[in-house]
Amino acid sequence: QADNFSLKVEMKALVVVQCFPPLLKNAGGVSKRYFTLCRALIDGLGWQVTLMTPVDITRSHEEDIARWLKEGSLVHLPARGVRVNSASDGVAVFLDLFSYVNASMLLRNTIPGGGYDCVFMDDVPWRLELLLLTRSMGIPTVVSTHTDITHMKAYKGIIKLVWRIHMLSTNLATVHATVSRIFGSQMRQRYGVPVNGIWPPILWSQEFKSEPAAWKDQADAQRALWLRLLKDQGCEPKAIMLFAGRWSAEKRIHLLFDAVPKDCALVIVGDGTSGYCQTILDAGPASGRPNILPLRKMLSGKELRVAYAAADLFLSASNFETLGNTVIEALCSGTPCALQPAQGHLEFVVDGENSWLIDFDDESAARAKLTRIVAGGLDPVALRKALPQCATLGHKFRTANFAKDFEEGVIKIALQKVERSTIEWLLEPLKRVLFFLTWVILFFALRLLTRTTYLFSREPHFEVLGKLGSAVDDKKGAAVKIFPCMRVFSKCERNSKPAEEPTRADGTDYESHYRLARRRTSEVLETYQAAVGGAPPALEVASASKKQRVE
Repeated sequence: QADNFSLKVEMKALVVVQCFPPLLKNAGGVSKRYFTLCRALIDGLGWQVTLMTPVDITRSHEEDIARWLKEGSLVHLPARGVRVNSASDGVAVFLDLFSYVNASMLLRNTIPGGGYDCVFMDDVPWRLELLLLTRSMGIPTVVSTHTDITHMKAYKGIIKLVWRIHMLSTNLATVHATVSRIFGSQMRQRYGVPVNGIWPPILWSQEFKSEPAAWKDQADAQRALWLRLLKDQGCEPKAIMLFAGRWSAEKRIHLLFDAVPKDCALVIVGDGTSGYCQTILDAGPASGRPNILPLRKMLSGKELRVAYAAADLFLSASNFETLGNTVIEALCSGTPCALQPAQGHLEFVVDGENSWLIDFDDESAARAKLTRIVAGGLDPVALRKALPQCATLGHKFRTANFAKDFEEGVIKIALQKVERSTIEWLLEPLKRVLFFLTWVILFFALRLLTRTTYLFSREPHFEVLGKLGSAVDDKKGAAVKIFPCMRVFSKCERNSKPAEEPTRADGTDYESHYRLARRRTSEVLETYQAAVGGAPPALEVASASKKQRVE
């Protein structure tokens, strides 16, 4: 056993991702997933992790990340990123595999002397390039597909071709993983690609592991606050329903507005970077819906746990989820769900057993079913009768061991010894040389293509970020010239220290939700502590007539 533990401590992973905290508004689910992966590798399995990302991870203010960096169990390689501004899909940041800085960094870390046992990567654009490099170096690689881009407005024209290449590149990976059996089956059928690993359900925050009863007092206080705000709008609901997550068009939040019965309320928490946010902000009393309460703020793990527990029912009309982390979080909190019967929603939910499935495309039918659900009762006794497996599924999620499950379902598959014939062993060096030459040739060809696209594209608009590892959810990071010959006139430096803290917080950015304790005393909203008996922090109430800043 001691020998096995020693072996695990010596294992090294290179994690190459574009999504990591503090990016939440347009990449929340994937960011939380790779944060959870790092926790599993470092704390659960004893690995040494090197994280290459364009994200400024020092701005996440996660205690685990700070501890790992201090201990040296996590090494951060700040990378070049590209910021994309889209009128329909908002602001996003991706890792630029065709940056000279990033390419040289990857080459230095993947040569045999790098010593990595496995490489993990997310949906990095043109990941074919990185897969060619890792294949040429003989490093086992786990590539994961998390997002179904075919449901997004940007999926048109050349993007369709790029996406197909993106999917076909998975044939080069040791393991192509995804987040649900449903989505994996769809990819096999649609693209003919292998899917030989499934991520276990994640709980990115430890708050979701505790029993629902532990959160009752905080949930009651939060619910009382919502009821007071709703009463001010002219609504005294029989039940409170909740949507939590990114405010974006593909989530189809607008389908919930009129599907919710008039004598019930819908609280919408979250944020986004696209114009769709205004649709959410305008959904309340100004549009004749006093039962709709938009609260614009991305919540911390603790705040989310309280919000789920304070609601009677969690709703989602999205038809593009590859799994739906919010569904797992809601069930862990003891709150049943009413979900669109599509995609990843079908992975764990069985209608009438552990939650409900509702077709929100049919507004009147959806409203009628929600009315019946509320009439049947949403108290614990009624739920045990109506949904006999709901509590059991929530307990299963709370008590699961993600690190062990991921090791069994993904890592061991990637690290298992490959059986080759004598001929295959003799051809392997030649294959590696060919993969490396292809990597070099494609680098220059695709670099020219991507730079040309960045220069001439107007929608979406591309910006190459200047400082390595500087990406956050806002649009403030400085950009540099796209043409290399002009780069000498702009400064490029590593992000070796945290960016300056803003002097004010508008209640809509990730950073503002994790630094209450660092605000001036006069600006701090009292944070709820169960032992003290305070009240939960108020959320920003958004309406069309008034946008109030929480400072």
